[in-house]
Amino acid sequence: MATGTRTAKTSSDLKKEIEATKARLAILEKRAYAEELTELIANTGIVKDFAAIKDKTKDISDLVILAAIASAVGIKRLDMKQGDVIPRKSAGKKAP
Repeated sequence: MATGTRTAKTSSDLKKEIEATKARLAILEKRAYAEELTELIANTGIVKDFAAIKDKTKDISDLVILAAIASAVGIKRLDMKQGDVIPRKSAGKKAP
């Protein structure tokens, strides 16, 4: 027989679990919609059009092109930044 006793969760414990589960669900939904959006973009001519614009304007950065596209389609406020590349730390060697 089991020696420990099991106590029922309180309503505050259950509410905390619900909030944590909702947060995990929101993250999952973002990932699912991002993948769906990536597939839709890949199946349209947007990628080819962007590459053509990029070839015609070699001196202009990608972010400026994207900002111009956003303005053309009617996106009012768009804030984009391109940061420095952060180098990854090496994992190191594992002992055999």
